[in-house]
Amino acid sequence: MGIRIYRLLYAGVWLVFLAVPVTSAVTADVPGGLQVLAVAATACFAVLYLELFWQDVEGDEAPHGGHRFAGRMAVLVVLAGLAVPAAGYTAVTYACFLTAALVFTLPLRSGLVGGVAVWVAACLLALPFAETPWPLFGTGLGVLFIVVIRLADHFEHRQLDAREELRHAAQRDAIARDVHDVLGHSLTVLSIRAQLARKMIDLDPERAREEIDRIDSLARESLGQVRSTVARLRTPLLASELETAREALAAAGITADVDVHTVEDGEAELFAWALREAVTNVVRHSGASTCRVSVRPGMLRVEDDGVGTCDGTAFAAGSGLRGLRERAATAGARLTVSARSDDHERPGTVLEVGRA
Repeated sequence: MGIRIYRLLYAGVWLVFLAVPVTSAVTADVPGGLQVLAVAATACFAVLYLELFWQDVEGDEAPHGGHRFAGRMAVLVVLAGLAVPAAGYTAVTYACFLTAALVFTLPLRSGLVGGVAVWVAACLLALPFAETPWPLFGTGLGVLFIVVIRLADHFEHRQLDAREELRHAAQRDAIARDVHDVLGHSLTVLSIRAQLARKMIDLDPERAREEIDRIDSLARESLGQVRSTVARLRTPLLASELETAREALAAAGITADVDVHTVEDGEAELFAWALREAVTNVVRHSGASTCRVSVRPGMLRVEDDGVGTCDGTAFAAGSGLRGLRERAATAGARLTVSARSDDHERPGTVLEVGRA
């Protein structure tokens, strides 16, 4: 309702210019009946014009061949024509309103072409009878103003649509990033525990059963995490991620050295995501024997003695690290990936997340 009232008021303001043909009609040297007809036709023209803008059809959303709209336009043309005998060449003023109705109601291209064509046709018909060019010049400025406003409105809507599409794309990327963070980590731990259970099934059946129970528990937990992530509700806890990291590293045969200090809640969330991604990559790719995790106010550091990351480029190319960089940037932090040492065979990897 609000937008309808706005459109109605905006369209109604310009009806003041219908005073030009009405004034010409009532002062013209013509029979009184034609004067009354011109005034009545103008009043009906104004009402129908406002009713046209009250409708929900608008701009690029309007139907291309609505019989109802065509009928209204035909009635407007007839009403304008009824005022011509008394108003004379000043009746060209009605063309501005016809142009506005076409330009703002029809799709952009057809509205502009049709609206300008109507004004040009009206000017050509009125030109032989015009005593002064001012009505034609004034309506020309009006049509130019109408076209500019319509184009500006069109491009503004395109920008809004583009922004909305970018927002949706960002949401899709965020969901994809979260699903990767949850599934990538959980499936890696499941795979490692399944391999361990397979090795132990003959050597130590009781240990194998324990690992299978842990696999079942982790699978159920991962399913819950996936559901929560899809619902955009889940945020990892640093304490639970630290415990999971210890278990994942131990299951992979990697010695864990964890040094944790209390951090702020805002940092804890980012560090939890970073720890999850870093440990997942250590377990999957590093071939390390040891991994040190250090959590301090303003800094998370994860380092291993594995095969390294080719100066960080391969490590940083994955979607997990790309998503983690985005998280860090959003939180006003920075993420760096570098070699731990100059050893060419096992340079190791250092991942740091800290204040920018």
